[in-house]
Amino acid sequence: MTLQRDVIAPKNPAFDMSRNLNLPLSSAIRAGAFIFVSGMVAIDPSSGERMHGTVAAETRQALIALAQVLEAAGSSLTKAVKINVLIYSMLEYNNMNEVYREFFPDEPPSRTVCGARLSGGSKVEIECIALA
Repeated sequence: MTLQRDVIAPKNPAFDMSRNLNLPLSSAIRAGAFIFVSGMVAIDPSSGERMHGTVAAETRQALIALAQVLEAAGSSLTKAVKINVLIYSMLEYNNMNEVYREFFPDEPPSRTVCGARLSGGSKVEIECIALA
């Protein structure tokens, strides 16, 4: 059995973090039956620049970008099986969760949340594994 590995380019080039933020990564990779999405931060969909705001605002924008990258891969948030959330302060956990629940109201994927010092002044970064 041969497994295929494909790089997935976001439909909206603003969400191509490797290009816009000059990072050595792919936004998403399809490997067999799974889509692996790199950590998404809040990105302005028109300019590709990082957006800074509250944890709630950054969570919302990162999840919007994540959803669009998954859709470009033929998947969706409803097919997410594992989410990792990095947040600059665990004191903001409830603010992040409030927005997160809007995107995963029923049967949410498994998830880990870790406090982390994030690059570029971001407050939230979200990565995902989803079914293809």
